[in-house]
Amino acid sequence: MTDTTPTSSVTNQNGEGQLKGSTKASRQRFKPQLSCTFCRNRKLKCDRNLPCENCVKRNQATTCTYVHATVREKASQISKSSSGSSGSRDVQTQIRHLEEMVVSLMNQITKPKPVPRIDRVTPDSSPDQGMQAFEDSPDGEQVALSGTGLGDTAESFGRITMEDDQANYVGSAHWAAILDNIACLKDQLGANNTTPEEKSIPEIPVSPDLLVGPVRPATRAEILAAIPSRSVVDAITNAFFDTPDMGCTLIHVPTFKKEYERFWANPNETPIMWIGLLLSIMCLSTGFQVMAGMSPSSSAETALRDPADTVKIFREKTVQCLVLDNYTEPGPYTVETLFLYYVSEHFRSADAQFGAWMVFGLIVRAAMRLGFHRDASHYSKISVFRGEMQRRMWASILHMDLITSLQVGLPRMIREGCYDTKSPRNILDTDFDENTKVLPPSRPYSEFTSIGYSNSKNRITTVFGQIVDQANSTYPISYSEVMALDKKLHETYQQAEDPIKITSIDDLLIGTPVTRLRKFSVDLTFQKARCVLHRKFFVTSKTTASYPYPYSMKTCVEASMRILQSQILMNRETAVGHPLDGHKWKISSLLTNDFLLAAMLICLYIGNSIGDNPPNQGALQTGIQIKWTQEEMVDAL
Repeated sequence: MTDTTPTSSVTNQNGEGQLKGSTKASRQRFKPQLSCTFCRNRKLKCDRNLPCENCVKRNQATTCTYVHATVREKASQISKSSSGSSGSRDVQTQIRHLEEMVVSLMNQITKPKPVPRIDRVTPDSSPDQGMQAFEDSPDGEQVALSGTGLGDTAESFGRITMEDDQANYVGSAHWAAILDNIACLKDQLGANNTTPEEKSIPEIPVSPDLLVGPVRPATRAEILAAIPSRSVVDAITNAFFDTPDMGCTLIHVPTFKKEYERFWANPNETPIMWIGLLLSIMCLSTGFQVMAGMSPSSSAETALRDPADTVKIFREKTVQCLVLDNYTEPGPYTVETLFLYYVSEHFRSADAQFGAWMVFGLIVRAAMRLGFHRDASHYSKISVFRGEMQRRMWASILHMDLITSLQVGLPRMIREGCYDTKSPRNILDTDFDENTKVLPPSRPYSEFTSIGYSNSKNRITTVFGQIVDQANSTYPISYSEVMALDKKLHETYQQAEDPIKITSIDDLLIGTPVTRLRKFSVDLTFQKARCVLHRKFFVTSKTTASYPYPYSMKTCVEASMRILQSQILMNRETAVGHPLDGHKWKISSLLTNDFLLAAMLICLYIGNSIGDNPPNQGALQTGIQIKWTQEEMVDAL
């Protein structure tokens, strides 16, 4: 796919069609290398200019070379011949390419079978009363999202790139398919005239230590020798449990503290997997303090050690505990230790790491092996205490499965129908323990506990999961189904408790730091669900340049702008000296993925708006208006 575009350009420019008409054997004998030498060696996406953008950013413009200079020279001449166009025209060209890519990758379905008619939606179908959710195109065009071949079908369900004979797939709900176009568009629109100094790209990508890391096996004695003194460990673990919404759904704190005392009384008799759990807590707690710019707990034995090295040692010892106790035969503490280890791997990089997602697959299978996917009430041998902790753990796994699968652009691992575990009760750790025979009733949600917040968010992610499943489905979805999910999503969000539900961006400025962060997280989940749901229908008609689905257009733009505005606000509020200083570590790569999706959709809308024929007909006929100007959108980017 990457090789055909330049070949076609050369062929059309020369008008001879020599490359296009060459035999199959000749194509096999000569396949020009179209990426520059640097990009090919680093496995980067080259824009094929001379010098290319990657080399310019790294101050290596003078060394940007191409192996097949003849082919490059022709392409360069073509580029120069078109460079005399005005800046505005160049922007439009990039935007048109952006639009065509989105439409071709996500909105085409093959025609070997009749495609069901896409339902016309009435105003009553929209959550916004009195707003027309759908308007016929002037020519009555039926946007059936249909293609003409098997290739169209495959690409409508995602995107596969081939680089050096290696396939890489991401689903249609992922931003990666048009990330390069977004960066190019932002540069040409002048959204960011100054390019920050780019960090050097590591030669070796970050890979999970548990799967391919250079971690050697260790004995119990070696692992215990790496644990600092009790005063240091006390400070580290207390910092972890003092962090709201971090360990509350995974660990029963009173029980852990009892086990903690027994550990210090007799370390050699403590299960090695529990020691792994302790080390994973220490790894995360220290890492959070480093990311927050705080000084980790120090002592004479760690004062001379780099905090990053301390995190690395704790993570290494966690892996050694998992291996020593054979995590492939899961038992007590295995799932909890794997989960916290996975989170520590996730925070190693600001980018999505596919290897870490593979580790999460181990967590899912280990949890299922232990029966976490079946509600404990079915089994009399499982204690009331253990059953409730399994519900908490399973709820965390479900949520993480959704957001991490979206991050790597693949279908989620756990589908509806394969589990029946109930939601955990809204109770505190002090309300039950190992000796509890009957669980107390849930506390009212007016007593907004960490479990209550988690349950409220999980209700939204449950609907979000259904949206993601249909986005990854290989079957076409009618617009009436989309609107039914849209209505269900809005109703679920409206049922959320007032402390975490917001109506405007200004609501994120109200409340305690913990409440504000919870508001931000819940609203971000809601807005992203809206984007993923309506993205396939955020298209313009190729014949009329209008939006056949104006409600979907409006939803994507509104949700994306809310996400970008939230990003700006949270970036300011987490700065040094501001109320949320110390919480910036929570803006991890999971949230970065949300911001990139929103930016992509806004770029698509701007591209459509400044083309030769802006698609404003739908807005004029339906009364749907976008309240932001293009300048405000560019500023948000």
